[in-house]
Amino acid sequence: MNDLLERDDHYIHGILIVKDGKLVFEEYFTGYDLDIFRSGLNMEYKEFDRNTLHFQASVTKSVISALVGIATDKGHIQGVDEKVFSFFREYADLNKKEKDKITIAHVLAMSSGFPWDESSYPYDDNRNDVNRFINSSDPMRFILGRNLIASPGLAFLYNSGDTNVLGEIVRKTSEFVLMEFAKRYLFTPLGISSFQWLRLPYANEVTFASGGLYLLPRDMAKIGQLYLQEGLWKGNRIISAEWVRESIKKSIDLPAYMRVPYHAYGYGYQWWLETYQSGPGTIYAYSAHGWGNQFIVVLKEVNMVVVFTGGAYETNSSIVFSDIIQNYILPAVD
Repeated sequence: MNDLLERDDHYIHGILIVKDGKLVFEEYFTGYDLDIFRSGLNMEYKEFDRNTLHFQASVTKSVISALVGIATDKGHIQGVDEKVFSFFREYADLNKKEKDKITIAHVLAMSSGFPWDESSYPYDDNRNDVNRFINSSDPMRFILGRNLIASPGLAFLYNSGDTNVLGEIVRKTSEFVLMEFAKRYLFTPLGISSFQWLRLPYANEVTFASGGLYLLPRDMAKIGQLYLQEGLWKGNRIISAEWVRESIKKSIDLPAYMRVPYHAYGYGYQWWLETYQSGPGTIYAYSAHGWGNQFIVVLKEVNMVVVFTGGAYETNSSIVFSDIIQNYILPAVD
């Protein structure tokens, strides 16, 4: 902590550690967070504390995975082998070549084969695929109408479009707006009452499922703890243990360039899979990642959840979250 207090280039807004079910560490800093409810990338200076909602960016993707699990548990979705286009019959004209092979499992693992580019240009640039999706009057046609660049299930490609397909499947099968479904079946059971979630400006029935959520840091920790407890919360079953276990199994390998920075070795159902060293042994972890330094990290072997929030949106942080876990948190646990 002293290292962070002595430098101004870490862009960390909050760190929380839950060990053995108890909040044992909580610290906040000042900085700039994104306000995506206005057009453009608007930065707002905040003095963060436990009551400050924080942009989740792609941590939202792991929340979507939980919602898909709940929808499956409830029978709205029959299983991950269901074909994606069976939920989008209004776009049957787009179902060409190998697209009829794309399953829910493929989009969960970001291996649909659809092209996607959200890294070559800034998010407020209309050449960025996330920007184009958000500002489309028919966002699902924008995603589903693309020609595949790989056979479904063949390779990982980071693709926020895949996550938005999942969000729409939950909406269409449950007949709830996504935020209402999340509130009824995930947030309220966890005691999460303060949140915001962006819906698209030109297709208001569609929620920005891959990155539009704001949560409190303690509520991020609740989601991590829910998964650590395999879907149980205060004795109540919120998600089936089977879904949690499947979600954190390796579904696909990551490209080599994605493995090193975050100790990652694979990808599950919208969760990143990682390893850390603790003494002579290896500890396996899984985490939700979000642009700007948003992370929920679950380390089951030491019964711990670590949460980070941050503001490294337009610049890189001098400290990587996984290095904090490896070099400071795990040695303290040992």
